[in-house]
Amino acid sequence: MGAKLVAYEYVPLGFEMIIEKKEVKAWNLWWNVKLTDDPESWDDEIKSINEMQSKLKDLTSDQRLIRAQMAEFCRTHPLFPQSIDILCEEIGDGRFSKPVKMGCEGRHLLDLLGYHDPESLKGQQKEILTEYTRSLEKWLVQGCPENPTESKVFGFLGQSTNSKEAFVEKILSVIDSEESSIFSLKEMSENECRKIHDESIFAARPFNCFKCEGSLMPEGAPIPNCQCCYSMILDAGLLCVGTFDEKRSMVDEFRRFIQENILAYSVAINSWLKEAPLRDVSSLITARYIAEDNALEIAERVHSSLGEKDEAKEWLTACLLKTIKDNQRWHKRTELIDDFPEATSSFKEI
Repeated sequence: MGAKLVAYEYVPLGFEMIIEKKEVKAWNLWWNVKLTDDPESWDDEIKSINEMQSKLKDLTSDQRLIRAQMAEFCRTHPLFPQSIDILCEEIGDGRFSKPVKMGCEGRHLLDLLGYHDPESLKGQQKEILTEYTRSLEKWLVQGCPENPTESKVFGFLGQSTNSKEAFVEKILSVIDSEESSIFSLKEMSENECRKIHDESIFAARPFNCFKCEGSLMPEGAPIPNCQCCYSMILDAGLLCVGTFDEKRSMVDEFRRFIQENILAYSVAINSWLKEAPLRDVSSLITARYIAEDNALEIAERVHSSLGEKDEAKEWLTACLLKTIKDNQRWHKRTELIDDFPEATSSFKEI
Protein backbone atom coordinates (compact mmCIF):
# COMPACT_ATOMS: atom_id res chain seq x y z
CA MET A 1 0.00 0.00 0.00
CA GLY A 2 1.14 3.56 -0.65
CA ALA A 3 -0.09 4.84 2.70
CA LYS A 4 -0.21 3.57 6.28
CA LEU A 5 -1.90 4.44 9.55
CA VAL A 6 -0.12 6.78 11.95
CA ALA A 7 0.67 5.27 15.37
CA TYR A 8 -2.57 5.43 17.36
CA GLU A 9 -1.06 7.35 20.28
CA TYR A 10 -0.63 10.41 18.02
CA VAL A 11 -4.19 10.43 16.61
CA PRO A 12 -6.69 12.93 18.14
CA LEU A 13 -10.05 11.59 19.33
CA GLY A 14 -12.63 11.59 16.54
CA PHE A 15 -9.99 11.65 13.81
CA GLU A 16 -7.85 9.24 11.82
CA MET A 17 -4.39 9.93 10.41
CA ILE A 18 -2.23 8.32 7.74
CA ILE A 19 1.26 8.82 6.31
CA GLU A 20 1.49 9.02 2.54
CA LYS A 21 4.77 9.86 0.81
CA LYS A 22 6.16 11.24 4.08
CA GLU A 23 3.15 13.54 4.42
CA VAL A 24 0.74 13.21 7.35
CA LYS A 25 -2.99 13.57 6.53
CA ALA A 26 -5.91 13.72 8.98
CA TRP A 27 -9.59 12.81 8.56
CA ASN A 28 -12.54 13.80 10.73
CA LEU A 29 -14.41 10.55 11.34
CA TRP A 30 -17.60 12.47 12.27
CA TRP A 31 -17.87 14.34 8.97
CA ASN A 32 -20.86 12.21 7.91
CA VAL A 33 -22.63 13.33 11.10
CA LYS A 34 -21.53 16.96 11.53
CA LEU A 35 -20.24 19.01 8.60
CA THR A 36 -17.37 20.56 10.54
CA ASP A 37 -13.78 19.68 11.38
CA ASP A 38 -13.90 21.69 14.61
CA PRO A 39 -14.22 19.35 17.64
CA GLU A 40 -15.47 22.21 19.79
CA SER A 41 -18.61 22.46 17.66
CA TRP A 42 -19.47 18.76 17.93
CA ASP A 43 -22.54 17.99 20.04
CA ASP A 44 -22.59 16.43 23.50
CA GLU A 45 -23.37 12.95 22.14
CA ILE A 46 -20.23 12.95 19.99
CA LYS A 47 -18.14 14.34 22.86
CA SER A 48 -19.45 11.60 25.18
CA ILE A 49 -18.63 8.90 22.61
CA ASN A 50 -15.14 10.36 22.15
CA GLU A 51 -14.75 10.20 25.94
CA MET A 52 -15.54 6.48 25.72
CA GLN A 53 -12.73 6.16 23.17
CA SER A 54 -10.28 7.96 25.46
CA LYS A 55 -10.72 5.23 28.09
CA LEU A 56 -9.78 2.42 25.68
CA LYS A 57 -6.35 0.92 25.28
CA ASP A 58 -4.69 1.15 21.88
CA LEU A 59 -7.13 0.19 19.14
CA THR A 60 -6.18 -2.59 16.74
CA SER A 61 -5.69 -1.78 13.05
CA ASP A 62 -8.90 -3.70 12.32
CA GLN A 63 -10.90 -1.60 14.77
CA ARG A 64 -9.50 1.61 13.30
CA LEU A 65 -10.36 0.48 9.77
CA ILE A 66 -13.90 -0.48 10.82
CA ARG A 67 -14.32 3.02 12.25
CA ALA A 68 -12.88 4.52 9.05
CA GLN A 69 -15.34 2.53 6.94
CA MET A 70 -18.17 3.73 9.19
CA ALA A 71 -17.09 7.29 8.35
CA GLU A 72 -18.06 6.58 4.72
CA PHE A 73 -21.62 5.61 5.62
CA CYS A 74 -24.37 7.25 3.59
CA ARG A 75 -28.02 6.29 3.92
CA THR A 76 -28.70 6.92 0.21
CA HIS A 77 -25.82 4.70 -0.91
CA PRO A 78 -26.84 1.52 -2.82
CA LEU A 79 -25.63 -0.78 -0.01
CA PHE A 80 -28.01 0.76 2.56
CA PRO A 81 -29.20 -0.86 4.77
CA GLN A 82 -26.95 -3.89 4.16
CA SER A 83 -24.08 -1.53 4.99
CA ILE A 84 -25.28 -1.47 8.61
CA ASP A 85 -25.31 -5.28 8.72
CA ILE A 86 -21.74 -5.36 7.42
CA LEU A 87 -20.57 -2.91 10.08
CA CYS A 88 -22.32 -4.87 12.85
CA GLU A 89 -20.66 -8.10 11.71
CA GLU A 90 -17.24 -6.46 11.62
CA ILE A 91 -17.68 -4.87 15.06
CA GLY A 92 -18.76 -8.23 16.49
CA ASP A 93 -15.86 -10.13 14.90
CA GLY A 94 -13.33 -7.37 15.54
CA ARG A 95 -12.07 -7.81 11.98
CA PHE A 96 -12.15 -5.48 8.97
CA SER A 97 -13.25 -8.29 6.70
CA LYS A 98 -15.24 -6.69 3.89
CA PRO A 99 -13.79 -3.35 2.71
CA VAL A 100 -16.72 -2.38 0.48
CA LYS A 101 -17.71 1.13 -0.47
CA MET A 102 -20.74 2.28 1.53
CA GLY A 103 -20.86 6.00 0.84
CA CYS A 104 -18.95 9.06 -0.21
CA GLU A 105 -18.58 10.76 3.18
CA GLY A 106 -15.19 9.32 4.18
CA ARG A 107 -13.35 11.63 1.79
CA HIS A 108 -11.18 8.86 0.33
CA LEU A 109 -9.42 7.70 3.50
CA LEU A 110 -9.79 3.99 2.64
CA ASP A 111 -9.07 4.73 -1.02
CA LEU A 112 -5.62 6.02 -0.11
CA LEU A 113 -5.02 2.97 2.06
CA GLY A 114 -5.67 0.81 -1.03
CA TYR A 115 -9.00 -0.78 -0.16
CA HIS A 116 -11.24 0.59 -2.92
CA ASP A 117 -9.51 -0.34 -6.16
CA PRO A 118 -11.42 -0.32 -9.48
CA GLU A 119 -11.67 -4.12 -9.59
CA SER A 120 -13.30 -4.39 -6.15
CA LEU A 121 -15.73 -1.59 -6.98
CA LYS A 122 -16.66 -3.35 -10.23
CA GLY A 123 -17.32 -6.54 -8.27
CA GLN A 124 -19.47 -4.67 -5.80
CA GLN A 125 -21.59 -3.23 -8.63
CA LYS A 126 -22.05 -6.74 -10.01
CA GLU A 127 -23.23 -8.00 -6.62
CA ILE A 128 -25.77 -5.18 -6.44
CA LEU A 129 -27.15 -6.08 -9.87
CA THR A 130 -27.37 -9.76 -8.91
CA GLU A 131 -29.30 -8.87 -5.75
CA TYR A 132 -31.79 -6.75 -7.72
CA THR A 133 -32.22 -9.50 -10.31
CA ARG A 134 -33.18 -12.02 -7.62
CA SER A 135 -35.56 -9.52 -6.02
CA LEU A 136 -37.28 -8.61 -9.28
CA GLU A 137 -37.67 -12.27 -10.26
CA LYS A 138 -39.20 -13.01 -6.86
CA TRP A 139 -41.62 -10.08 -7.26
CA LEU A 140 -42.77 -11.45 -10.64
CA VAL A 141 -43.82 -14.72 -9.01
CA GLN A 142 -45.17 -12.81 -5.97
CA GLY A 143 -42.91 -14.51 -3.48
CA CYS A 144 -42.30 -13.25 0.05
CA PRO A 145 -39.58 -10.61 0.58
CA GLU A 146 -36.85 -11.87 2.91
CA ASN A 147 -34.11 -9.22 2.87
CA PRO A 148 -33.85 -5.40 2.68
CA THR A 149 -33.44 -5.25 -1.10
CA GLU A 150 -36.46 -7.48 -1.66
CA SER A 151 -38.51 -5.39 0.78
CA LYS A 152 -37.55 -2.26 -1.11
CA VAL A 153 -38.35 -3.73 -4.54
CA PHE A 154 -41.71 -5.13 -3.38
CA GLY A 155 -42.57 -1.88 -1.61
CA PHE A 156 -41.69 0.36 -4.54
CA LEU A 157 -43.52 -1.77 -7.11
CA GLY A 158 -46.60 -2.56 -5.03
CA GLN A 159 -49.29 -4.86 -6.38
CA SER A 160 -48.67 -6.58 -9.68
CA THR A 161 -50.19 -5.16 -12.89
CA ASN A 162 -49.57 -5.90 -16.56
CA SER A 163 -47.66 -2.65 -17.09
CA LYS A 164 -45.45 -3.20 -14.06
CA GLU A 165 -44.69 -6.77 -15.06
CA ALA A 166 -43.79 -5.63 -18.57
CA PHE A 167 -41.37 -3.02 -17.20
CA VAL A 168 -39.73 -5.51 -14.83
CA GLU A 169 -39.32 -8.04 -17.63
CA LYS A 170 -37.67 -5.38 -19.80
CA ILE A 171 -35.30 -4.48 -16.99
CA LEU A 172 -34.38 -8.14 -16.46
CA SER A 173 -33.76 -8.64 -20.18
CA VAL A 174 -31.36 -5.69 -20.21
CA ILE A 175 -29.53 -6.95 -17.11
CA ASP A 176 -29.22 -10.41 -18.67
CA SER A 177 -27.89 -8.96 -21.92
CA GLU A 178 -24.17 -9.16 -22.56
CA GLU A 179 -24.32 -5.47 -23.49
CA SER A 180 -25.93 -4.45 -20.19
CA SER A 181 -24.66 -1.12 -18.88
CA ILE A 182 -25.73 1.58 -16.50
CA PHE A 183 -26.51 3.74 -19.54
CA SER A 184 -29.02 1.28 -21.02
CA LEU A 185 -30.76 0.90 -17.64
CA LYS A 186 -30.74 4.67 -17.15
CA GLU A 187 -32.39 5.24 -20.53
CA MET A 188 -35.11 2.68 -19.83
CA SER A 189 -35.91 4.00 -16.34
CA GLU A 190 -35.77 7.64 -17.37
CA ASN A 191 -38.08 7.09 -20.34
CA GLU A 192 -40.57 5.35 -18.07
CA CYS A 193 -40.51 8.27 -15.63
CA ARG A 194 -40.97 10.84 -18.38
CA LYS A 195 -44.12 9.08 -19.57
CA ILE A 196 -45.82 9.73 -16.26
CA HIS A 197 -44.13 12.58 -14.39
CA ASP A 198 -42.82 16.07 -15.01
CA GLU A 199 -39.25 17.33 -14.65
CA SER A 200 -39.74 18.52 -11.05
CA ILE A 201 -39.07 15.05 -9.63
CA PHE A 202 -35.58 15.00 -11.16
CA ALA A 203 -34.26 17.36 -8.50
CA ALA A 204 -34.19 14.76 -5.68
CA ARG A 205 -32.68 11.33 -5.14
CA PRO A 206 -32.85 8.88 -6.72
CA PHE A 207 -34.23 10.77 -9.73
CA ASN A 208 -31.42 13.32 -9.89
CA CYS A 209 -29.23 10.43 -11.00
CA PHE A 210 -30.76 10.87 -14.45
CA LYS A 211 -28.76 14.11 -14.61
CA CYS A 212 -25.55 12.66 -13.18
CA GLU A 213 -22.50 14.21 -14.84
CA GLY A 214 -21.22 10.77 -15.75
CA SER A 215 -24.26 10.12 -17.91
CA LEU A 216 -22.91 12.70 -20.36
CA MET A 217 -19.81 10.59 -20.97
CA PRO A 218 -19.42 8.18 -23.92
CA GLU A 219 -21.33 4.93 -23.79
CA GLY A 220 -19.57 2.33 -21.67
CA ALA A 221 -17.39 4.81 -19.78
CA PRO A 222 -17.40 4.65 -15.98
CA ILE A 223 -19.27 7.24 -13.97
CA PRO A 224 -16.56 8.89 -11.86
CA ASN A 225 -17.03 10.05 -8.27
CA CYS A 226 -20.77 9.50 -8.49
CA GLN A 227 -22.99 7.32 -6.34
CA CYS A 228 -25.64 7.20 -9.08
CA CYS A 229 -25.04 3.57 -9.94
CA TYR A 230 -27.31 0.69 -10.89
CA SER A 231 -29.26 0.75 -7.65
CA MET A 232 -30.28 4.42 -7.87
CA ILE A 233 -31.26 4.14 -11.52
CA LEU A 234 -33.31 1.00 -10.86
CA ASP A 235 -34.94 2.49 -7.74
CA ALA A 236 -36.05 5.51 -9.77
CA GLY A 237 -37.62 3.33 -12.44
CA LEU A 238 -39.38 1.07 -9.94
CA LEU A 239 -40.79 4.07 -8.08
CA CYS A 240 -42.08 5.58 -11.32
CA VAL A 241 -44.04 2.53 -12.39
CA GLY A 242 -44.97 1.42 -8.88
CA THR A 243 -46.26 4.43 -6.97
CA PHE A 244 -48.17 6.03 -9.85
CA ASP A 245 -51.29 3.94 -9.21
CA GLU A 246 -51.24 4.79 -5.49
CA LYS A 247 -50.81 8.54 -6.19
CA ARG A 248 -48.08 8.80 -3.57
CA SER A 249 -45.05 11.06 -3.87
CA MET A 250 -42.17 9.01 -5.23
CA VAL A 251 -39.58 11.15 -3.48
CA ASP A 252 -41.42 10.71 -0.19
CA GLU A 253 -41.60 6.96 -0.73
CA PHE A 254 -37.83 6.76 -1.19
CA ARG A 255 -37.31 8.74 2.01
CA ARG A 256 -39.87 6.61 3.82
CA PHE A 257 -37.95 3.42 3.00
CA ILE A 258 -34.77 4.99 4.36
CA GLN A 259 -36.39 6.36 7.50
CA GLU A 260 -38.17 3.12 8.41
CA ASN A 261 -34.87 1.26 8.20
CA ILE A 262 -33.05 3.97 10.16
CA LEU A 263 -35.61 3.60 12.94
CA ALA A 264 -35.58 -0.22 12.89
CA TYR A 265 -31.79 -0.48 13.03
CA SER A 266 -31.49 2.28 15.65
CA VAL A 267 -33.96 0.50 17.95
CA ALA A 268 -32.06 -2.78 17.49
CA ILE A 269 -28.60 -1.27 18.11
CA ASN A 270 -29.87 0.79 21.04
CA SER A 271 -31.32 -2.30 22.73
CA TRP A 272 -27.93 -4.06 22.40
CA LEU A 273 -26.16 -1.09 24.01
CA LYS A 274 -28.68 -1.02 26.87
CA GLU A 275 -28.75 -4.84 27.13
CA ALA A 276 -32.53 -4.55 26.85
CA PRO A 277 -34.98 -7.05 25.28
CA LEU A 278 -35.54 -6.97 21.53
CA ARG A 279 -38.27 -4.57 20.48
CA ASP A 280 -40.50 -4.81 17.42
CA VAL A 281 -40.40 -1.46 15.63
CA SER A 282 -43.60 -2.29 13.75
CA SER A 283 -45.43 -1.70 17.05
CA LEU A 284 -44.23 1.92 16.98
CA ILE A 285 -45.29 2.89 13.46
CA THR A 286 -47.51 1.83 10.60
CA ALA A 287 -44.71 0.56 8.40
CA ARG A 288 -44.78 0.23 4.62
CA TYR A 289 -41.35 -1.40 4.24
CA ILE A 290 -40.61 -3.01 7.61
CA ALA A 291 -43.12 -5.73 8.40
CA GLU A 292 -43.26 -7.28 11.89
CA ASP A 293 -41.21 -10.32 10.86
CA ASN A 294 -38.63 -8.06 9.14
CA ALA A 295 -38.27 -5.88 12.23
CA LEU A 296 -37.65 -8.84 14.51
CA GLU A 297 -35.20 -10.36 12.01
CA ILE A 298 -33.26 -7.08 11.93
CA ALA A 299 -33.09 -6.93 15.72
CA GLU A 300 -32.05 -10.58 16.08
CA ARG A 301 -29.44 -10.22 13.33
CA VAL A 302 -27.94 -7.08 14.90
CA HIS A 303 -27.71 -8.67 18.36
CA SER A 304 -26.28 -11.89 16.97
CA SER A 305 -23.66 -10.05 14.88
CA LEU A 306 -22.50 -7.78 17.71
CA GLY A 307 -22.24 -10.66 20.17
CA GLU A 308 -20.91 -10.29 23.70
CA LYS A 309 -20.22 -6.73 24.85
CA ASP A 310 -16.76 -5.36 25.58
CA GLU A 311 -15.51 -1.78 25.84
CA ALA A 312 -14.18 -1.50 22.28
CA LYS A 313 -17.37 -3.00 20.82
CA GLU A 314 -19.49 -0.71 22.93
CA TRP A 315 -17.59 2.36 21.67
CA LEU A 316 -17.77 1.29 18.02
CA THR A 317 -21.47 0.45 18.35
CA ALA A 318 -22.19 3.84 19.94
CA CYS A 319 -20.35 5.43 16.99
CA LEU A 320 -22.56 3.40 14.64
CA LEU A 321 -25.80 4.42 16.36
CA LYS A 322 -24.84 8.10 16.23
CA THR A 323 -23.77 7.76 12.60
CA ILE A 324 -26.94 6.15 11.29
CA LYS A 325 -29.19 8.42 13.36
CA ASP A 326 -27.63 11.73 12.30
CA ASN A 327 -26.24 10.95 8.86
CA GLN A 328 -27.50 13.69 6.48
CA ARG A 329 -29.52 15.41 9.20
CA TRP A 330 -28.04 18.71 8.08
CA HIS A 331 -30.93 18.79 5.60
CA LYS A 332 -33.08 19.77 8.61
CA ARG A 333 -36.03 17.55 7.67
CA THR A 334 -38.30 15.98 10.26
CA GLU A 335 -37.86 12.21 10.29
CA LEU A 336 -39.58 9.22 11.87
CA ILE A 337 -36.83 8.79 14.44
CA ASP A 338 -37.55 12.29 15.80
CA ASP A 339 -40.78 10.96 17.34
CA PHE A 340 -39.04 8.07 19.13
CA PRO A 341 -36.28 9.25 21.49
CA GLU A 342 -36.28 5.76 23.02
CA ALA A 343 -34.59 4.58 19.79
CA THR A 344 -31.38 6.28 20.96
CA SER A 345 -31.92 6.36 24.73
CA SER A 346 -28.52 4.75 25.40
CA PHE A 347 -26.88 8.12 24.69
CA LYS A 348 -28.29 9.43 27.97
CA GLU A 349 -26.43 6.72 29.86
CA ILE A 350 -23.23 7.30 27.92
